[in-house]
Amino acid sequence: MYTTKRYILASLDACQYTLSIRSFGSNYFFHFTHMAHTMIDALNWRFATRVFDPTKNIAEADLDTILESARLTASSFGIEAWKFIVVEDPKVRAALRAAGYDQPKITDASALVVLAARTDIRENISTELMERTAKIKGVTVEDLAGYKQMVDGAIGMRDDAALAAWASAQTYIALGTMMATASLLAIDNGPMEGFDPVKVDEILGLPAQHLHATTMLALGYRGEDPGASAPKVRRAKDEENTFVK
Repeated sequence: MYTTKRYILASLDACQYTLSIRSFGSNYFFHFTHMAHTMIDALNWRFATRVFDPTKNIAEADLDTILESARLTASSFGIEAWKFIVVEDPKVRAALRAAGYDQPKITDASALVVLAARTDIRENISTELMERTAKIKGVTVEDLAGYKQMVDGAIGMRDDAALAAWASAQTYIALGTMMATASLLAIDNGPMEGFDPVKVDEILGLPAQHLHATTMLALGYRGEDPGASAPKVRRAKDEENTFVK
């Protein structure tokens, strides 16, 4: 009555993650098994990779998994005020490197994803969200009047600067998801804010698409990067966490 599909998500060192997906009707049960590694192990393994091996490419299926994890990321009210732009053209990558203060990973990494925030939230996003929600959930747009009012209220209470900051913040939620997913797949990743956003927007023609570049993510496999063996510097748990009881 149900089917089981197993996918090897990652192999970190000699250990493997296995995801079993059991479907019964419209219900899905996810069961993770692992030999030693956990999400924490994956995050301890990752570091902000700066030097990538340009001869090593990530599998298309892995890139698709990373992008799909971003698509499934949570966003405020489900507005998904973002676009993920995978830049494959070598000439465009070179131009982006120039706009990114000549960071080698922009051209050397196997894949480069530019995360962009939408700039037309006030004009379009509420209506789009209601139409998409109605179609997927099998209801009418009129049924969602209360939901639309709530979204419109959240948008309307912000001035243009605050709305742009809100949209930009959404892209960082997706960025974190992509980095965590890549790490589980044993794919190195390096996020970047160090670039001229005006130039990046111009290179990619983003203003005409009602988009603005907020951050970039390089994906691939580490080269001779001294950061790979350096100890991870983080504050202690009791410095990071506070419990209000």
